[in-house]
Amino acid sequence: MKHRHLIETGLLTLFAMGTLIALLMWWASQYSNIVTNAMLVMIILGLAAGTLIPNILVTWLIIGLTTIGSAILLLGYIVISTPLKIALLLAFPVCASIVMISRYLLTSWGWLDHNRRAVESYVEHYDPLTKLLTKYNAQKLYQKNLTFIKSDPNGQLWIDLTAIRLAHSQQLQQFHHRVYDLVLQRIAGVLKKDRLPSEAIFFMGDATFLIVSYNLSKQSYHYRNQLTKHHLSHLTILGTNPQFKWGTKRIDQQAASKYPQLHDAMRPITRDMETDLVVEYLKEDKH
Repeated sequence: MKHRHLIETGLLTLFAMGTLIALLMWWASQYSNIVTNAMLVMIILGLAAGTLIPNILVTWLIIGLTTIGSAILLLGYIVISTPLKIALLLAFPVCASIVMISRYLLTSWGWLDHNRRAVESYVEHYDPLTKLLTKYNAQKLYQKNLTFIKSDPNGQLWIDLTAIRLAHSQQLQQFHHRVYDLVLQRIAGVLKKDRLPSEAIFFMGDATFLIVSYNLSKQSYHYRNQLTKHHLSHLTILGTNPQFKWGTKRIDQQAASKYPQLHDAMRPITRDMETDLVVEYLKEDKH
C-alpha cells in the first residue's frame, strides 16, 4: 500500500510538471519570440539536469544559475516585466526539482515487481551485493548473545563489536556507483578471508560492516584487526587507497545492561569511528 501511494505521488508530480511547463510556455508565448525561446531553453535545461545529473550537482547548479540569473535579470537593464523575470528565474530550478522528485519516487521504488514483498523480505535479511547478512540479523544475534552473557554465573562471556565504514562513501556512491559497489564487494572479500570462522560478519548499510567476535583474547582480537587493516589498506579506489573509519566496543556482563539493543551499542562505536578518522588526518598532517 505504501509503495502504491508513492507511485501515485510520482505520477501526480509528473502531471504537475507537465501542467507547469504548459502554463509557462503559454505565458511566454504572449510576449516576443525571444522570451518564448528563453523560457523553452530554461525548461529543457531543468528537465535535462534533473534527469541526468546527480542530485548534489543539481543543487549547486540551481544555486549558481539562480544567483547569476538574478544578477542579470533583476539588477541589469532588461526591458521585460518583473513577473516574467521571476518566471524565467524559477523555470530552471522548479523543473529540475520536480524531475528529481519524480525520478526518486518512480525509479527507486518501481511498480513492475509483483513479488516485491518477498524481495523486500529477502533483502532485509541478506545483502546480495556483499553476500552478507544484514542489520536485522545482527540485531537478532546481538539479543541472543546478551541473553547468554547476562545469565553466565561466572561473568566470563563477552563479545567484541567491530564496525568498519568506508569514508566518503556517499560521494563515491553518488558519482561512481559501479566503483562503489565493487569496493563494497572487495571489502567484504577481505573480511571473509581475514576474520575467524567463529566471527560473524554483517553488512549494516551505509558502507558499514559489523564484526561480532566471541570471547577472543585481547592479543588475538588486536591481531585480527591489524591484519584486516593491513589488507584493507591495499585496496584501491580510482587509483587511490580508501580511508576507513573504525569503531569497537566490548560487551561483557557489565556493559550488557547499559546497551540492551544493538543500536545502543552502535552509538559509542559511531563516535569512535568519527574520532578514528580525525586521528588519521592528524597523523597524515604530521608526516
